[in-house]
Amino acid sequence: MNRQNQDPSQRIAQHVLAREIVELAHGAAQAKQAEVAHRDAFGQGAHTFSLLTLRRTIANDKGDVNEPKEPMKKKDKDLMEYKKAYAATSTVQSPSTSPSEQPQHDKENIVTLPLSMLKAGSFPQVLHAAGLASSRSKASHLIANKGAYVIVPNSGSPDNPTALKWATIDAGKDVNPHHYLVDWEALVLRAGKTRIQICRVVRDEVFEGEMKADEEAEEKEEKKEEGQ
Repeated sequence: MNRQNQDPSQRIAQHVLAREIVELAHGAAQAKQAEVAHRDAFGQGAHTFSLLTLRRTIANDKGDVNEPKEPMKKKDKDLMEYKKAYAATSTVQSPSTSPSEQPQHDKENIVTLPLSMLKAGSFPQVLHAAGLASSRSKASHLIANKGAYVIVPNSGSPDNPTALKWATIDAGKDVNPHHYLVDWEALVLRAGKTRIQICRVVRDEVFEGEMKADEEAEEKEEKKEEGQ
C-alpha cells in the first residue's frame, strides 16, 4: 500500500489483487498470463488502451487459416450463438445466449461482427451484439447515461502513439461505429469502468464463412462425444 500511495497511477494494488484472485481460481500459470495481459492493456493509464495489445489479440484470434479448427469449448459455442443471431442480415435479431454469459476480452472471447452492422446510429445494436448490453434498448440507455465508451483510432499522443484514448459514445443518430475502426478491422468497446470487449469486424461473406466453419466444428465435436 505504501508503493500504491506513492504513485496511484501505477495501480499496483489492483494488479496484486487481480493476480491473487485469478491464482486462487485458476492456478499460478493462468494468474501470470492474466497479470501480463492486464498490465499490457492498462499499464499506460486507465484512460487508454494499448494498440499493441489490440493488434496481438486480433492476430491471435485470426490464427493460421491453414490450421484445422479445434473442437469448440462451451464458451466458444456461446459466441457461435451470437454469430447465428447476427448472420446474413443487417436487421439484427436478439441472440439466444444471455450477454451475461458472454466471456470477456481474450483470444477465445473476441466477438466477430459483420461489416454491414456498422452504420450511422447502430452503436446500440453493436453494444448488444458485443454482449455489453442485454438489449438494444438497454444499450441506448447506457449510451444516454454516458456509460458506454469506444477507443478512438490514432488518438495516441506523439510521445506515446500506441496508447489509444477512450471516448464516450455519443447518443446522436448520425454517430457511425465505422469511424472508430482501428486498423480497419477492430472495435474496442467498454461498458462502465472495466467491462471491455474487442470486436473483430469482417466482410459479411467472411462472417458467414466463419459461422459455417464453427457449425461444422461443433457437429464434429458432438459426433465425437456421441461416439464416446
